[in-house]
Amino acid sequence: MSLFSELQRRNVFRVTVAYIVSGWLLAQVADLVLDNIAAPDWVMQTILLVLVLGLAPVVFFSWAYEVTPDGIKREAEIDRSQSITHITGHKLDRTITFVLLLAVAYFAADKFLLSQPQPVATTAETSEEIAATTAAGNTIAVLPFVNMSGDEENEYFSDGLSEELLNVLAKNPALQVAARTSSFSMKDEKLEIGEIGQRLNVDHVLEGSVRKSGDQVRITAQLIRVDNGFHLWSETYDRNLDDIFAVQDEISAKITAALLPQLVGEPGIETTASTSSGYEVPAEAYQAYLLARDNFNRLTQSTIGSAYEQLKILVREYPDYAEAQALYAHATLMNSSRMEGDLPWIIAENQVRRTLQKASALKADLPEIYLVEGLLHARSHDPETAIGFFERAIELNPSYAEAYRYISEAAMRLGRTSQAWDALEAARKLDPISVSTLNWAITQATNHDQPEIADDAMRILRQVAPTSADYLHFHLLYENYRHAEAAVALEDFRANWPDEDSHDWQLARLYAILGKTDEAMALGLASKARIASELGQRDLALAAMEEAAANRTDPHDRADLYWYTYVNLGMYDEALEVLSDLWYGYAAEDIGPKMDIGDAFNFVLLLRNAGRVDEAAPIAAQLIDIDLANEEDNAAFIRMMEGDYEEALRLFIEQTKNGKPPIGYVGLRKRLFVLKPFPEYATLERLVDEWVEEQRALYEELTAARASAEDTAHP
Repeated sequence: MSLFSELQRRNVFRVTVAYIVSGWLLAQVADLVLDNIAAPDWVMQTILLVLVLGLAPVVFFSWAYEVTPDGIKREAEIDRSQSITHITGHKLDRTITFVLLLAVAYFAADKFLLSQPQPVATTAETSEEIAATTAAGNTIAVLPFVNMSGDEENEYFSDGLSEELLNVLAKNPALQVAARTSSFSMKDEKLEIGEIGQRLNVDHVLEGSVRKSGDQVRITAQLIRVDNGFHLWSETYDRNLDDIFAVQDEISAKITAALLPQLVGEPGIETTASTSSGYEVPAEAYQAYLLARDNFNRLTQSTIGSAYEQLKILVREYPDYAEAQALYAHATLMNSSRMEGDLPWIIAENQVRRTLQKASALKADLPEIYLVEGLLHARSHDPETAIGFFERAIELNPSYAEAYRYISEAAMRLGRTSQAWDALEAARKLDPISVSTLNWAITQATNHDQPEIADDAMRILRQVAPTSADYLHFHLLYENYRHAEAAVALEDFRANWPDEDSHDWQLARLYAILGKTDEAMALGLASKARIASELGQRDLALAAMEEAAANRTDPHDRADLYWYTYVNLGMYDEALEVLSDLWYGYAAEDIGPKMDIGDAFNFVLLLRNAGRVDEAAPIAAQLIDIDLANEEDNAAFIRMMEGDYEEALRLFIEQTKNGKPPIGYVGLRKRLFVLKPFPEYATLERLVDEWVEEQRALYEELTAARASAEDTAHP
């Protein structure tokens, strides 16, 4: 009897399927319960780990043991004529069917019965429409209100009030409101109103002050014309904190009336927009919300993590606070592994979806709900759907610069360059000194040979964020295969900005390529594992790999380290096992929660190498469809996934001749191992070696020139 037949007879396949399906259902239920009781994230992570680790013992047990009428016995002790595995198999089939029905019921309830935001078919305002608004003189920037309370801890309150006013005004389609990132960048600047207006490209500025004492607050606001400095309107409000939303509505209505007298009272134009959701927000909840948003807006990993923890408590205590629920969803997403956070994606995704459902049920017209839903789809490799949600966010907030930028990113990924450029132009008009928008503009302009756009954006970026400008300079060199120049630029960045992220892993990769392998391996355990494995130092590589993996909580991160090291060492079976566990360990519907694109690509190659072509083909088709098809540089990788290795090799040779080699840490990417049997592989290897030698010579030249310049400057 063949091994496959024996596995069938012993119900190994049935037991495995039953375990995976049951484990998935258990994980979903556990995730829901743990979220509702605000359990720490490590609890869910532990459950997932136990479920993954439990699969192997279950499979072994189903092979070695059998359930008999007399109890559980070792399979070797049972007479085949007395075996009842066929009866047990039928029971397992019924169990699997029942659990699948439960899973379908859960899925249906989650997707269809619970309310969730839906994209509305709409066309976002184009950059031309925004320009028309600008020309009409209906542009305004809300500057951060000055904290006059004498307590620096109240800074978040004055900033929060300013932001809330900004959000109210932004909902009026007749106004163009400068984005928060740009207007709040003026906080510590000692500039005249005229210069502020010029930088932000606005005709009016709202400024003011806040003095808070206990439950009492005094708000002073004044609206100023940028061109002549005239005060169009000013007022002082003395209120209880319980009245804060009414004050925001009152101020925004008077500003709208002062700016747009011809529109006041006309049908279809809102002059007020309530910041509440029909739910009376207690003063303490509002202050907690403002404090969390202040942390979130700082946009560092630590402050986003703090906001996430604050909001987790806030939404548990005030579950009907729609704005807090929406921000909690946003913070959860930003705290996920796919947004450079620590929360594993599979946990974050489920949590975000449930939170968005709650927020939408409370107040469906919150623009942030649709922005987060769009980001969720974008990070799950579905840019088409993401754009629909971003457009809905813009419909609700015509000045939503962040949504325009994300449309630009998604459209560029889909190959819709015209739509991407229009959205980018709109984002820049609304948020002219946003670091994220400037970074994106410079990158795309450089990649698409638009030097005027790139130079203009870089000029502004150097003014507002010189650190970001220096890092982006390095990044563009790196992405354009100018590795010698990139290494020098990164060395300069580390020297000039010692308090910033040192980017050790990137410098390690560059050093390894440039022949400085000892220096590269000294820059972290992960780098040591990868470089040592490429150099064939097996024991050192495996030891460094295990030590580095112990500090990684996300399964994608660990898998990336494991498979890379194993492949480099020629341990293909081990690499395939790692990626198989990652792929099949999460019973999800699409590729998003299962593994990152790079891991999935290598999974396909390892499957093909193991002769599992039928298994590899549908996975490859998914990858090509969702992430690779619109990238010209991916043509060779697409051919590899399709199994056309000779064509892939030809394309790699052509790209290398054009200065874009498939380079890894030391030499060729080890995932090109499937190409080695072909004669032309030697040509590719020679061309890569030549490119490496050119980069090493250039690096030596550049470092010598730098040393000479330093000696001249400091004799």
